[in-house]
Amino acid sequence: MNLPRRNSAKGRLTVVVLSTLVLTGCSQKPADHMESAAAAKPASSSTAADMRDDALPDGGKKSADHAPSSAPTRKTATPPDSKDTSATAGTAPFAGTEQFVTINNARNSNGRTYLSVRPAQKKINTQFDTWEITPGTGSFTTVPMAKNGQVLLTVPVRGEVTGTSRAELLPYSPVQLVTLINQLDPTLCSGIGYDLVFDGAGQVTSLTSLYRP
Repeated sequence: MNLPRRNSAKGRLTVVVLSTLVLTGCSQKPADHMESAAAAKPASSSTAADMRDDALPDGGKKSADHAPSSAPTRKTATPPDSKDTSATAGTAPFAGTEQFVTINNARNSNGRTYLSVRPAQKKINTQFDTWEITPGTGSFTTVPMAKNGQVLLTVPVRGEVTGTSRAELLPYSPVQLVTLINQLDPTLCSGIGYDLVFDGAGQVTSLTSLYRP
């Protein structure tokens, strides 16, 4: 009689143990699944990051070495030393001197008067009470006249003027001087002399023609 009861009690105990095991397994399964998913997530993110880095040029990683360089600095070329080409004392022809010359050409350009001159020699001819002029043999040099340069002329550079002697000095402008010189007979030019005064910049500040009968 006791044997059947004992077997029945063991059967109920087995059922209870199995039920407990089933319930425990079911309650732990979601937790285990969440832990597995949580552990797998970082690995997945890391793999994606590695893939993005592998797609970079040259297979390199993002770093300061691959940052774009700044724009190149523009270099300004240093100009070579320039020299002053303006006329100064000692550099312009005849600067700061007085010269006796002959003139073979004169012109006006951009509001300035230019003379082509060559040094010559002069001496007084006592027999005729005039000047005897010996032309130079060097080359002619073009020199500028100062804008307010003084011009005093005698015959034959200027024409005869009523009420004045042929040797009398009369004032003219630099522009008039150009016209009068270019009207002269070329064969007379070498025999007509002029006293010139130059300033420190090589400009003619005073021009005086010598009388020639």
